[in-house]
Amino acid sequence: MSGIAKAVEECLIISGYIRLKPYEKINYKNLAPLILWDYIRSNQHQMTVFDDNSWYSQGNKLSITFNDIDDEFKYQLKAMTLGMYTQGSAEGMDPLSWLTIRRVIANLKRLAKWLTRYNINSFSDINNVPELKLRNIIVELVQASNLQKHPSFAQSVLSAIYWLKLYGIVESDSFFELMNEYFMPFTLLKSERRNKHSIIPVQIMKQVLKNCEMHIEAAEGVIDNWCVLQNKLNAAIPNLPASEFRKTTYIDGLNKEENIELDGYYLLIKNLRCYTFVLVLSYTGMRYSEAMALTDDSAIDKNGKYYLKSLLSKTTDDTQSLEWITNEIVYRAVTLMERVNLVYRERAVLLLQHHGEVLPFKRKLNLEFGLEQRTLFGVSPHKKSCEFSIHTKATRNGFNNINKMFSIALTEEDIDELNRMGCNYQSVNYKHKYFKQPYKKGDYFNFTAHQFRHTFAWFLVANRLGDLDDIKYQYKHLENMMSLVYSQRGYESMEELIRLTESFSEFMLSQTMEDMVTAAQDGALAGKGGQNFISKLTEILSDDLTTGSTPHFNNMQELLTFAAKHTNNFRGLSHGYCTKGAECKVRNAADPSHCVWCDSYIATPRHLPHWIVIKKRCEAQLASFDKFPSELKQRFKAFSTALNDNLEAANIIINQLTIKVKEA
Repeated sequence: MSGIAKAVEECLIISGYIRLKPYEKINYKNLAPLILWDYIRSNQHQMTVFDDNSWYSQGNKLSITFNDIDDEFKYQLKAMTLGMYTQGSAEGMDPLSWLTIRRVIANLKRLAKWLTRYNINSFSDINNVPELKLRNIIVELVQASNLQKHPSFAQSVLSAIYWLKLYGIVESDSFFELMNEYFMPFTLLKSERRNKHSIIPVQIMKQVLKNCEMHIEAAEGVIDNWCVLQNKLNAAIPNLPASEFRKTTYIDGLNKEENIELDGYYLLIKNLRCYTFVLVLSYTGMRYSEAMALTDDSAIDKNGKYYLKSLLSKTTDDTQSLEWITNEIVYRAVTLMERVNLVYRERAVLLLQHHGEVLPFKRKLNLEFGLEQRTLFGVSPHKKSCEFSIHTKATRNGFNNINKMFSIALTEEDIDELNRMGCNYQSVNYKHKYFKQPYKKGDYFNFTAHQFRHTFAWFLVANRLGDLDDIKYQYKHLENMMSLVYSQRGYESMEELIRLTESFSEFMLSQTMEDMVTAAQDGALAGKGGQNFISKLTEILSDDLTTGSTPHFNNMQELLTFAAKHTNNFRGLSHGYCTKGAECKVRNAADPSHCVWCDSYIATPRHLPHWIVIKKRCEAQLASFDKFPSELKQRFKAFSTALNDNLEAANIIINQLTIKVKEA
């Protein structure tokens, strides 16, 4: 039995619900020496036992601390940590992530310190405190915490005490009622003050992506030569004297010309990590932590469709992979990174094999760490040495400080876009010197990793690639591929992305209505629903589609505002608009022929490029189909029928959207 399993058995009762064994009834002498984690960190051997005041778990750089509190509080927090780490909310449920547990325990420890002032020595003692005393304790905590200035603590402490109730440690209803009474108003204040992360303005995003793609192309041009030189250094390792590696992993195995050549490649390879990191964030919508967890074998090519594979893991050795849809440039960048990483992994093997006995202790551990972890962004690309790292959080001096790579000044158009989206502020971090300060023309844009996730969600909505329901449907593969143990974690990941799109919905709906009305003015609405829309709009506006003046609306803007406000059942598609919304049962956007004759379908000139692509693709595939032998044609008859249906639909929409142009 592992140390964690033994510790869980010693201090938890798991029978459906999770309960802590009373402090008085445990044998602390048996618990104290149990080894919970024993592994190699980036440059040191880490062994954590139950009695430690700081717990480090494998794969996590940050620790959970239990110092400066009484023994019974300490026991309860450690037992809760084990419960959340192995079981979650109940037996068989999903364990919590290490960072979530760390946040919960930190807030409960803060509460424990406060309770100690009132001679309360464990959370269980709260059950015996009179209501009046509890009220005084909580009121004084609110005052001492200055929640008017720091309302986020209110939300944090309410989330933390939930686990005291869930694990049956505190059963006093008065405690939870009083905590809600005094802390809940400040959680609402936090919501009112909260600013969502800024999106990245379109023109700035274009510059970022262009720079990234140019760097990838340049790195592709030198990677073969760089690998030749680095492999020559690796080949020299077995024959170099051990004395050269007593203080370092530096390898001296090139002549003068080769050194000059390697110097010329250095910056391209060194900065490849950052540019790849930005591309991954830009084209997948991953969180920072999800990108950092990618491994060397992440890039997948399935017949020209590209994916990144990420791994989910819990407290056992089991893992479950997820696939994120991406594009070719990300695939190329990640495969380049894999080639670079392979060179350094081989170097680590050779150094350990031939000079492991003389390497500095921390360097040796670091090499072993790098061979074990194999994370995509965990290799530090030194010119002639070898080092690995772990990037739990973005830091000012880290490779993933995007502001070091891009210094892009904002234009008036960029600032107008940020103002229009309600996110013109330089930072949402209250510790930042420009917290909530608006940008001015010429200011450099302040990048954060999370902005790319918001911008990705914005891109999906802004380009009519789908509404909230379509995004859920598109990512169904995430949940279907996961076992029950991992489903909630993956689901929450996508739910966050979906929630990000909700903040854009109202704005996009008004833009959509303007698009439709403008197209109706020009007579350029396609689809059966489009023709009906023109008829209804003409009827509402008394045959005047120019001014929009009617007894009900003074101008066109009033009509747009009214329509947007009262249009709830609406879906944006890449090839048009569906006014049937969630009730529509047709989900296959790749086969849009079903939509054309639907009363709910509308297409505008914005969607013309999509239909032109459909037309060209169908014509090309049908031309190939005509070359098939007769027996194959019969076998794939249904396929050709679908192509002909889509071609007919494309011709209809293209004609409807371009007829006015032809007549002119």
